[in-house]
Amino acid sequence: MTAPHVLIVDDDPALLQALPETLRLRMNGVTVDTADSAAAALERITARDYDAIVTDIRMPGMDGLTLLAEILGRRPDTPTLMITGHGEEDLAVRALRGGAYDFIQKPIDRDQFVASLHRAIAAHALNRLVKERQLALERCAIELEKIAEKLGREEARVLIVDDDPALLQALPETLRLRMNGVTVDTADSAAAALERITARDYDAIVTDIRMPGMDGLTLLAEILGRRPDTPTLMITGHGEYDLALRSLRGGAYDFIQKPIDRDRFVASLHRAIEAHALNRREKDRRSALGRCVSELELIVVKLGREGGASHE
Repeated sequence: MTAPHVLIVDDDPALLQALPETLRLRMNGVTVDTADSAAAALERITARDYDAIVTDIRMPGMDGLTLLAEILGRRPDTPTLMITGHGEEDLAVRALRGGAYDFIQKPIDRDQFVASLHRAIAAHALNRLVKERQLALERCAIELEKIAEKLGREEARVLIVDDDPALLQALPETLRLRMNGVTVDTADSAAAALERITARDYDAIVTDIRMPGMDGLTLLAEILGRRPDTPTLMITGHGEYDLALRSLRGGAYDFIQKPIDRDRFVASLHRAIEAHALNRREKDRRSALGRCVSELELIVVKLGREGGASHE
């Protein structure tokens, strides 16, 4: 548990000296602030969040019960202990009904005072950690909802790689006509494709196998090394089943034979883009859950420490 910070409010100078000294002797690491009036106490309460507040009920000006109401309005989670005179049971009851954590009777029993204050501080710490846990769960839920909402809403981006200028014009036009919202980039060589792939993450890549210089199979290996989650469709010549098999075994998502059947091409590319989007969202979801679990584990550890401290 972090070192507790306590505020003691009383118009009696002797008590304002004696109670902090008692706490420093009997509670390790406690920091005690004092205020000689309710007005001074409110200034301190406005400036910082205390782990517990101790206040006399009978004070000139604003009394302790009125101060209690102010504390509950400004710092509703801060436990407040009320000091009552001997035999003032009616004030004690009014204090408890008004939201006080406990009451301490004068003459003050030091052991009872310290024990009650210790319970109040532990309860405040546990309440704070429970709220942190609730906030963490809410953040997790919001993050996961945002990830779910993103499914299908993002515009797909495709790269087509071919050394044939006619195909580099025809395929993007086909996609723009048949797939809503798709953005198509082109590259006329594997080297140009690698520059684009390095610069951005595509939803799918379509590449011819037979190209001068670096061929499609070598490009496929480079894609898998740099962007292993990006599905790649290979364009093969008619009857080149050996190349089609090599591309699939090499990690291609699918192959498209020339002459290209536009319907089959669009359907295969659509499946590839969907698979990539789902895979990315699943990774985002796992990453978000991992962060949530880590945050909650830290809070659970804190709860265990606070719970252990409350029984010491």
